[in-house]
Amino acid sequence: MSFPPPHNGQYPPQYMQQPPNLPHHQQTIHPQQLLYNSNVNPSGSPYQYGKPVVYPQPPPLPSTSPPQFTNSPSQYAAQPAVSVAGNSRSPVLPPPTPAPSTFYAAPSPNQGNQAYTQSTPSTPTVQVSSLTPKPVAAKPVAAKPVAAKPAVPKPVASKPVAAKPVAAKPVAAKPVAAKPVAAKPAAAKPAAATPPAPSPQPVQVLIPAPTPEVQQKLQRQQSSKKQGQRQNGQQPPQKPAKSPIDYQVLLLAMADEYLNAAHSHGTMVALLRREMEMDEYYKLVATGLGCLEAVLKNWRLQPRVEALVRLRYARILFEETDNNLEAETALSKGIDLCERNRMLDLKYSMQHLLARMLHKTNPKASLKNVDKTIQEVEAYRHSAWEYAFRFLRVSLSLSSSAHQDSVSALQHLHKIANMASRNGDKAVSAMSAIIEALAHLQQGSGFDSIEQAQRAVAVARSHQLNDELRHIPQLTTLVQIVDICCSLLDYDINQSSQKLKVMQDLMDERLNDSNWRSDGSFSIPLNGKSAGPSSIDTGDILQVQSGTLLLSFNWLPQHDLYALCYFLSSITLSCKNSYDGRKAEKFLQEGTRMLKGSFKAPQEITESVVNANRRVEWRRTLYCNLLIQQVFLSCGRTDWDLAIKTLNELHQEAQELGDQLSDTIKCLMEYAAGAIAQATGDLNTALSSFRSPLLSLSTTFSKTARNDPRRDIAILAALNTILILRDPTHPSHPDLPSLLNAVDSFCTGSPNKYIQAAYYLVCATVQTESTIQTKQYLQQALQSATAISNSQITCMTLTFMSWKYFRGVVGEQAEKSARAGRAMAKKANDRLWVSVTDEMLAETLERQGKNEESKGVREEGHRVMMGLPPALKRPM
Repeated sequence: MSFPPPHNGQYPPQYMQQPPNLPHHQQTIHPQQLLYNSNVNPSGSPYQYGKPVVYPQPPPLPSTSPPQFTNSPSQYAAQPAVSVAGNSRSPVLPPPTPAPSTFYAAPSPNQGNQAYTQSTPSTPTVQVSSLTPKPVAAKPVAAKPVAAKPAVPKPVASKPVAAKPVAAKPVAAKPVAAKPVAAKPAAAKPAAATPPAPSPQPVQVLIPAPTPEVQQKLQRQQSSKKQGQRQNGQQPPQKPAKSPIDYQVLLLAMADEYLNAAHSHGTMVALLRREMEMDEYYKLVATGLGCLEAVLKNWRLQPRVEALVRLRYARILFEETDNNLEAETALSKGIDLCERNRMLDLKYSMQHLLARMLHKTNPKASLKNVDKTIQEVEAYRHSAWEYAFRFLRVSLSLSSSAHQDSVSALQHLHKIANMASRNGDKAVSAMSAIIEALAHLQQGSGFDSIEQAQRAVAVARSHQLNDELRHIPQLTTLVQIVDICCSLLDYDINQSSQKLKVMQDLMDERLNDSNWRSDGSFSIPLNGKSAGPSSIDTGDILQVQSGTLLLSFNWLPQHDLYALCYFLSSITLSCKNSYDGRKAEKFLQEGTRMLKGSFKAPQEITESVVNANRRVEWRRTLYCNLLIQQVFLSCGRTDWDLAIKTLNELHQEAQELGDQLSDTIKCLMEYAAGAIAQATGDLNTALSSFRSPLLSLSTTFSKTARNDPRRDIAILAALNTILILRDPTHPSHPDLPSLLNAVDSFCTGSPNKYIQAAYYLVCATVQTESTIQTKQYLQQALQSATAISNSQITCMTLTFMSWKYFRGVVGEQAEKSARAGRAMAKKANDRLWVSVTDEMLAETLERQGKNEESKGVREEGHRVMMGLPPALKRPM
């Protein structure tokens, strides 16, 4: 499972780290604030970066523009040489602190809002023109040395320079006023200043003093200007300080912008699948990755900032590209960084992502990696992360069909339940129980697997009144769905119908619940005992909300979950579809309408195209299942035109999925085509479908597994083949004994009662040598069909019994048998068997001397027969 973003990016301020005060020559560029969110993801809250210290900035140097004198002209009578080298021992004057520069980024897909804010000084580039001053007599000015930060240098004697003022413009908004060092008078010689290049050597800048005439003029202008401002009550205007550009913050903001622009169209790109949109999407993603990579390579970041950027960089590589090696390298460096700086939560988040990444290429190595991490978190007693990694281990194990992996998954679920019981985590206990029930239903091989699943559901239900569970609609709905599936697989139709009513009422109550999330994620609360000692910088796995630690899971969004519930309702009520007003088909129509609407006007979720592809693929798969269910319901009531139309629509949808179409749906489509052909009289086409490689009864199929759809479909295809080959005039009739032997080994021990009922009925029609054996098969078929409330098999069994043992017999028992068969045919709403039973009842009534009733029954049967396909309109 993949994981949701964190808690809207609001981490407590105590988690923000500050760098130490460093000398100016050791300072590095630090971001002030960076909000970053992980996948899934992926809809979530961002990470938050710390606020750095603002360090001193070297003073700006003048250029060739005329100086702007805002103070007294006497201050410029003579200026000494000022050093701006960061490494020099000459006096360095601290500049005014520049205004912070702030860059805001739009919300990131599956990561929430991200903002990068930084206030960091940068060294300006100084250009000094060539100065050629002329010698001018000037009086020496005595001055005291000024203490400069970050060190207090010793006073250095220097000689003032007498020169004419040369046009020069300072770089900063205001000139820097400094007191000169004590100096002796000396005659200045003409000197030429060349523009220095930025280097660690001191740069000497000479500021000439103005002439007495200029000083007097400036004094008059300044005094008149100040007097006018006092009269008007105005303050002297101040020029705003120009913030320097911080390229680190700019690159991070650009990365957010590019990724946001790409992910905002992820759903439409996945749905339309046009080459132009795909190219544009991946250009944006590649540019965003390039910005993150440039930041990692060209700046020395704070440890926490670097860890967060590396985690996001690796996650995007994992989700959007096939560069697994680069992603693993970034994660390995990030794990080492977190290990050195004791950032445990970020370290575990990276290890969690690394395990999922390894599972794509090497599942065994991934499982070993997870087991090693579980031992580590268990030793340090980080319970929250132990939950996370054990649930990950269960998810990875259940994705494999190996029996050993399923056993390992159950062991980890039991350990989770025991630990949750000790820590008082009721929601975790319920979650582990419901996943255990799903594991038993999915991969259980014993006859007691349904019973074990029901016990696990009972454990989950024991916590449903707890406040921690009542406010999680996803978890309560999941418990109801699994409970209904247990009753369906246990073939308890009445109980499953009652549970269905409870689930529908619950879904109606939770329709407008505020806890539904657009990306389908949900979180369960953890007790305070489960919280670890480190800060919660976890990305998308652990979150903090209102002081409560939450463990996050990914599942279905509300739209998809409601469509799934419509499908489950149709399956539960399918056995009653023919006589309860076709409710099962109505639920199918509503589910189909919802999914069609999502294809035409999809819900815009900010997510990557990979997650959007996965979501669209799941919806198309569910849509195919809805269509195939509609085909079989139409066949059950002999509406062959609707069945053929729906099957054609299903083939078109299967082409949209292409290679992503599951083998189970392919087998169902092939079997449906053969069943329609057989029911309409095209036996050659039906036999071709039933003998296709997709429906071959392979010996590799497990004979005891409860959940194997391909095996069950292949058994049904073989049974239909037997019904066709039982005709002695068929060319393939000699193959009948071998086919019966192959089917017998699968059906006698099958846990599926539908398969058993169909098998016993077929055996009763084929095994005609022994009357006792035939009666036994008919009795077993009738018992199995009645237990599962299957009207069609019950109708066929009663009709065959009436034809086999009461044909041509005059008596009350013969009439009762014929009437029972006719009643079940009408209940099943099967036009073919209604016409057959009407004809049989009419013949029986004629022998009883009830000619009037016999005539009415025969006319009704003839009217029904006229609506059948031409190949079926044959006289008996």
